[in-house]
Amino acid sequence: MTRLKSHAFFILFYFLMNLKVYSNDLNLVSYQSLYEISLDKDRKVKNPLGQSSIKKADGELLIDWFDNCTSWVSNQRMLVNFTNSNGVGTVSDINYSLNETYDSRNISFALQVKQNNEIVEQFRGSGKRADSTLIKLLNPKEENLKFSNEIIFPHDHLKRIMKHLGNDSGIVSYKVYEGSIPKNFLNISSFINEKSEKEKFNFPSGVENRFWSVRMAYYEGETNTPQMELTAKINKQGIVSYFQYDYPEYSLTMKLKKIALSKVKCD
Repeated sequence: MTRLKSHAFFILFYFLMNLKVYSNDLNLVSYQSLYEISLDKDRKVKNPLGQSSIKKADGELLIDWFDNCTSWVSNQRMLVNFTNSNGVGTVSDINYSLNETYDSRNISFALQVKQNNEIVEQFRGSGKRADSTLIKLLNPKEENLKFSNEIIFPHDHLKRIMKHLGNDSGIVSYKVYEGSIPKNFLNISSFINEKSEKEKFNFPSGVENRFWSVRMAYYEGETNTPQMELTAKINKQGIVSYFQYDYPEYSLTMKLKKIALSKVKCD
């Protein structure tokens, strides 16, 4: 039926007056967040004759992003129940973990995708960026990949995007390796809205309620057709209040349900 593609979105950190943050010059935060997933029923999709369509989708996205004092660690789980036009149901369960060092030169990652509790994809590996970007896949089989050093890693990508928030608008493009397509990189073009808006959400103390809309198109390698498009509402602390994933066959919206800031003290 339907397999969700796991394109990780990593942008989350925390800064308090009595805590130290060593990694960058952005005022980023660590936090746990929970999002409610639903099908965007306003989008009209024409499916080929005889092909079933998605009629219902619901679930949750959990993101845990924290500073371990040498790197940033992200653990994400997306659980979605799909029902197609024939009444057939599928449960998609995606787990993704990323560890990226402060200087964004090293990563380790793991991805597992299940459908109806059966593993359909499973990858694990690491990467290093110097004169070139080197990837070592450890699972399902060991393999070494080499890309040009213009290929960056996820945290570095989001830091570059966030530096545009409130400063300028327009389109920026970066080539990013994040492990969801183990043997290739993603070419991500992002349109950054110049204006910010306040969200109608009861945020905990310390969260800045000023969010910019960023629209991203994800292309595999040098292809010309995006695999998906993603809209995110982001503040300058890296907090995301809303996602919309637009696939060719359907769209999912993810609205913030709960958020808790995490205090991390590094000596």
